[in-house]
Amino acid sequence: MTYNKEGNNVIYTSATQHACNIESGVVSAEELTKSYLARINQLNPTINAIVAQDQEHSLFRAMELDQLALNGQSLGPLHGVPVTVKECFNVKGFKTTVNYPPLKNYRPSEDSILVSRLKDAGAILLGKTNVPTLLADSQTFGPLFPTANNPYDLTRSTGGSTGGGAAAVATGMTTFEIGSDIAGSIRNPAHYCGLFGLKPTQNGHPTDGHVPPLPDRNVGYLDMNSTGPLARTMADIELAYNICYAPRWDYLRYLPINREFPEHKKLSDFRIGWFDEILGIQCSADTKKALEGMVSSLERAGAKVEKIKIDPQLLGRILKLWAKIFGFVIGQDFSWPMRQLLKLKFQRDLKGSKIEARHELHQGLSLNFKQFSSAQLEQQELTAEFTTLFEDYDFLLSPTSAGPAFEHNQKHKPIPIDGDTLHYSDYCFSFVMPYNVTRLPVLTVPTGLNEEGLPIGLSFAGPHYSEKQLIRFGKLLESAGYRFQAPPQFTL
Repeated sequence: MTYNKEGNNVIYTSATQHACNIESGVVSAEELTKSYLARINQLNPTINAIVAQDQEHSLFRAMELDQLALNGQSLGPLHGVPVTVKECFNVKGFKTTVNYPPLKNYRPSEDSILVSRLKDAGAILLGKTNVPTLLADSQTFGPLFPTANNPYDLTRSTGGSTGGGAAAVATGMTTFEIGSDIAGSIRNPAHYCGLFGLKPTQNGHPTDGHVPPLPDRNVGYLDMNSTGPLARTMADIELAYNICYAPRWDYLRYLPINREFPEHKKLSDFRIGWFDEILGIQCSADTKKALEGMVSSLERAGAKVEKIKIDPQLLGRILKLWAKIFGFVIGQDFSWPMRQLLKLKFQRDLKGSKIEARHELHQGLSLNFKQFSSAQLEQQELTAEFTTLFEDYDFLLSPTSAGPAFEHNQKHKPIPIDGDTLHYSDYCFSFVMPYNVTRLPVLTVPTGLNEEGLPIGLSFAGPHYSEKQLIRFGKLLESAGYRFQAPPQFTL
């Protein structure tokens, strides 16, 4: 592979390969960093993916790492590899605003745990990526940053809330991204931007250097949130996961539970249950085509694949519970007058949705501790009921959202789908929220582009702590042809 100052044959190389090339002396960290910074300077004014940088510091860090390498030292598996993180993660020296004006001047005094882990592994932080206000949307816009544009069609959304990160990865402005997900915020951007995205079992430290909760609080609770990587290859998903989620004995709640799963080595070993609608919400024709194509591919490979119907009453209870807990998570940071304004906003946003959860969302915004404890108990009960599905299947396959990336829609109007329209919330959230309530790991896999040239990504959910099995499965799908396809207008 040739590396040069223009960045040719560099930008879409995986982080895993970059690390090998740096170690073998094919390229220096400084050369690599300069290539990515040049790419950012070229494309970011169009894409609006990266909203905070310190290019001078990034280059200084690269030169320091090169000197260590000359002395025979390596910090770890990401030594000299450029990465980005979502704007909501605290990074010392950078603002953390979550696109929310009251936080426009907030500067944390230390790195979040995940940022610390990336740095300890030798990563070079290129910058922080664009997010919607308070991370509370499936598109990426707000008062502090320009709207992030989808690289496959600049008139369309990148998804949210890891929308800037997904666009940065898809255009080769970074190798991979660390995002977070409370209602599809890793999975939808991965789907809309043609990437692999992993929402792990909820076992990280979302409140340890992640905003929200708002930083002026000493404590905060962010239930249903998972942090995880978005990348162009499964090798990078695995690399990022192993670095960010290795057990730490000094953080007991950061210890994954060791569960034994069959070490399937080929697609024919897997059992897959799949569905294409939820509570009467149908996915788009092109999404269904991709879904049926995936089913056919798995069947040809010898996998055991079966269409299933999940109890609609169970799903309805799960979606209502998501609204209640989300309301609590949002409401804990705001005064009573602000919560009343949020009630009015959500009442407007959810009007007409098939997810009949306005009442539960209003409840959640004002829950006391006893009521919240009761909601958590219900969450445990619903999770136990839902996860019985894995007695018969290794994974559950479903759409990620109802359709591909939609046109910029800041007023949350109904979204066109197959000659009709679908409520904004139903389009964006219905297929992802059940896995946040149940805290299950989910891998989003690119399936290619539709006739309009827009990516379609499908999601595989597994039992709790089955990430390694999901990663093995994702690698097998990648080998079978399910790969990232660079946006044509930004291909080198």
